[in-house]
Amino acid sequence: MRSRWRAALASGRLLLGLVVVVAAPPAGAAEVAGAEVALDQYEGPAEVSATAVERFCLRIDLDPKGEQQPLTIRVDLAQSGPDTWPVEDAQVTDATGKLVPVRRNGTEWGRLFIPTSPTAQTYLVKAVTPPQGRLNPPSFPQTGRDVVEAGTGLRARVCEWFDGRRAALSLRFDDSHPTHILKTIPILREYGFRGTFMVNPGSADYQEHREAWEACAAQGDQEFANHTMHHRGALSDEELETEVGAAAEYIRSLFPGRSGLLALNRGGGTTWVTKRPFRQCLEKHLLFVVEGSLGMDDTYGERVQAFRTHLEQHLERGLWCRAHFHYIGDGLSTTEANFRAALDVAREHAGELWIAGMADIYKYQLERRATKLALRPTAPGGVTLAVSCATDPGLFDQPLTLEVTLPAAASAPGLTVTKVGAEAIAARAVPGMEGKVWRFDISPTDATYALTNGR
Repeated sequence: MRSRWRAALASGRLLLGLVVVVAAPPAGAAEVAGAEVALDQYEGPAEVSATAVERFCLRIDLDPKGEQQPLTIRVDLAQSGPDTWPVEDAQVTDATGKLVPVRRNGTEWGRLFIPTSPTAQTYLVKAVTPPQGRLNPPSFPQTGRDVVEAGTGLRARVCEWFDGRRAALSLRFDDSHPTHILKTIPILREYGFRGTFMVNPGSADYQEHREAWEACAAQGDQEFANHTMHHRGALSDEELETEVGAAAEYIRSLFPGRSGLLALNRGGGTTWVTKRPFRQCLEKHLLFVVEGSLGMDDTYGERVQAFRTHLEQHLERGLWCRAHFHYIGDGLSTTEANFRAALDVAREHAGELWIAGMADIYKYQLERRATKLALRPTAPGGVTLAVSCATDPGLFDQPLTLEVTLPAAASAPGLTVTKVGAEAIAARAVPGMEGKVWRFDISPTDATYALTNGR
């Protein structure tokens, strides 16, 4: 199993990221719902046109009009609004249905560059519907996660976030920089925070401190994620297997017995040339991509205040707040003083926040959406709570928090929870609710629980 990633660690090919300077779209650029198509950095006679065949399916026609030089078609797929494209599922084929290579930047996956010859060409850009599988569980209506037993008035619901917190926060650290293992992780431990470290196992920085990284993994208090093997992208689907697949394989080897689901970040300044929808890579290697995060490099200015505002907005809306860092230390991306100041802001809200790794938060979201509850009365005066969760327990192992509100006529301010056929589960009273509201944590699996008023 390890031979593949060991070979990848040994290879040190340096690939400079291709920096593409995109000019303003020419007058002949074609726009359709959800996309804009143009010839990239071009001011000649050739023209492109675009037609929406169906939702998330775009036909592009190239008329060279005598042009003799190779061309590049740029396709910008909408990344916001009602026409937002599922870019991980996008592929490009020619008129015969053959997949063609597409170039992308690691942080702009919705911007596609299609190299082409100066001849009449037709291309089809289409989002392929992914099959429902281990990484794509069903999502049930909210009504199934918040239920009331009519006879007693007892209410049960799945909390929005673990432990009933108002919002979630993940702190991400990119590029396996030595300051992460030497400085950042010790500081996080001071605060009792769990970070997500996007590692490049084949990089010189990682290899220099490999023993320390592996010791950190063994300790288990920080989360590792896939930032690709060498942080350079991939120039083919085959190279992608090494840069993404072998890196995932190595990271999983550090966490035996744990869920293999990992976060992936393709990385800024990287170039990717692929044919297949990237979703296939994610499914094969048990990865997920989450876009959108507040950059905390000091060069952006006023980062601590920006983080405070960002965090408070997410608390107000009950959402997942994400912030990412690069190198921590004086003269680097983020000074230690500013890093600690940001952590102080998070600590101010520690009672309202679930501060966790990206994979833990991602798993909770999908588990919650895939869960249904049912309450049934039992004699004498008890209630059973049936939990149905459609996620794969081999991958989705983040405990869910359930909240039970006792009816006004409850005989005593307490709740006893027992998993049917198993042991009692510790329930905790919600402060300030006079013993009427209780929470307890369960595995995201199908099970039935007996609920009894009193302790």
